[in-house]
Amino acid sequence: MVFKSKKDYTFPIVFALVFLLYSIISFFEILSTKDYSILLVFGGVLLFMAVLYYTIQRTTYFELADNELICHTFFFKKRIPYSAIRKVEKQKGLYAGIKFSTSIFGLVVHYNKFDDIFITPDNEGEFIESLNQRIAK
Repeated sequence: MVFKSKKDYTFPIVFALVFLLYSIISFFEILSTKDYSILLVFGGVLLFMAVLYYTIQRTTYFELADNELICHTFFFKKRIPYSAIRKVEKQKGLYAGIKFSTSIFGLVVHYNKFDDIFITPDNEGEFIESLNQRIAK
């Protein structure tokens, strides 16, 4: 069973802030040097960021396979056996650690002895219910 990643305002706001910052830096650089070639660098960086943003938004998902939870984003993939999962809980505050997310709010999956990962399935209730069924088997 595949769950798409929840999407919220976080990524677009960060992209807009970086765009604004790069615009200001480029503007002042052009004013001080009168060199318009900086626009090519600026455009290249923004194009790269836009492609990266789009790709992450489209490729982030969570799959409940037969024996493991698979978290996928971009070309990164994390496999967590159901037997290793200790608990799943809603995020409390900001999370610092491994993130497979496209949203600021989500779930923290604790596995092994000290490991955890932050994920953002679109339908958290259904995801937790399906995960608990697979863990119980």
